[in-house]
Amino acid sequence: MQETGHPPRPKGRPLASPGTIALLSLLLAAACTQEIERVPAVFRPTNAHDAYRLSLLSANLGTSALGRDWIAASEAALREPAEISSPFRESGYFDESVASAIGYVFPVSGGQRVDAEVVVQSREPLRVFMDLFRLVDDDPQAPIHVASGAMLIEPPEGPAPDGAPESRRQLRFEPLRDGTYILRIQPELLRSAGYTVGLKTDASLAFPVAGRTTRSIWSTFGAEREGGRRSHRGVDIFADRGTPVLASADGVVSRANTTKVGGNVIWVNVEGRGNMRLYYAHLDSHSVEAGQRIKIGDQLGTVGNTGNARTTAPHLHFGVYARGAVDPLPFLERMRTEPQDLTVDLDRVGTWSRTTDDNVIVLAGPGRDARVVATLDRHTPVMVWGASARWYRVGLPDGGNGYIIGANTELATPLRSESVLAASYVLDRPEPQGAIIQQLVPGSEIPVLGAWGEFLYVQTPTGLNGWLSFE
Repeated sequence: MQETGHPPRPKGRPLASPGTIALLSLLLAAACTQEIERVPAVFRPTNAHDAYRLSLLSANLGTSALGRDWIAASEAALREPAEISSPFRESGYFDESVASAIGYVFPVSGGQRVDAEVVVQSREPLRVFMDLFRLVDDDPQAPIHVASGAMLIEPPEGPAPDGAPESRRQLRFEPLRDGTYILRIQPELLRSAGYTVGLKTDASLAFPVAGRTTRSIWSTFGAEREGGRRSHRGVDIFADRGTPVLASADGVVSRANTTKVGGNVIWVNVEGRGNMRLYYAHLDSHSVEAGQRIKIGDQLGTVGNTGNARTTAPHLHFGVYARGAVDPLPFLERMRTEPQDLTVDLDRVGTWSRTTDDNVIVLAGPGRDARVVATLDRHTPVMVWGASARWYRVGLPDGGNGYIIGANTELATPLRSESVLAASYVLDRPEPQGAIIQQLVPGSEIPVLGAWGEFLYVQTPTGLNGWLSFE
């Protein structure tokens, strides 16, 4: 994971920090799982995030405005996550004055290995919760909890070191079937922090034929055999006779024998992967025996055409079995693992910006294929919360959020001045029922930074930013 600088504190926030209140302290730092997804039949709230939520209720904070906002943010992150694809990297900012959480939804093909990492930077003690969910039938209303963890930053005593202390947490999982997952990240209340989240997927098994790639696969999973009477239960990897056949994973050889159909075959029980077994067939020769423990890359034998493949060119039939045969291709196909370079200004994270043109599209994720969330007029204020490649993740004046191409935004500097003709109120949000930030007296000259509907986004004489109705 590429390290990034600590994003700045927000500039021009409508409200000052609400200050620190006492919370029931939790000494939880649960390590993330590092294994294949195993979903319990009934989830029991034993993860750090749920424990923290329980602590809010126990301290009578769950019914407070702040506690309700934190709980609502955690639920919204699952209900309306950002739509991303691998590889992905985003740097963002959590503001102590806002109860926030971020969710990322992404598809995973069965057989791929997924690596997620979160790096958090803070100069104050901070706990951040990282949770993974799987969607059932792609329904965001019923996510199943898969794995969880928490990271705890405890800055050293004494003078502040150069740069903010950071903590990182990694999560690896390898689903056997296709699925859609949500990664949720949420800090505890009343803490600010910069963070970087990264996601990459890749093959979960090493390629089983030396010097070959998936380009050498000529017969795929499910292809018809014997006039349609059966289907192919693996993939055929063609190579010269005698090419080394290699172990795709650590494990134990359960069988190394000769059969009528497979010729010289080897079965391997994969270590740490439940009931997964690997099948190597049509070998010219064996190099291992039953009961032998093997490591990735060990030679198991050589490519041949024994068994019912004697009339074909030499090849390895490779199968993956996990409660039945599954397509080996996603287990073997290498993926691009480095995300696009960051081209937007990271210093804009945590600041108010505005759109530079009319009809600026806001998308649900940082990609042209993502769902359209909104279309904004020129000079619409947006709060930049994250940066990814050429995109900014922004908060909209109505409370929504999404992604905008960075080139379509600019800093929210004064556009012009307006004279207030009557006593007026600057509010914390563009709604008539918004909280009052400051009262303006008639004749006040105020800089205008942007506009949204019937409201102007302005700066008060005392330097606070907020919303002023101009109707």
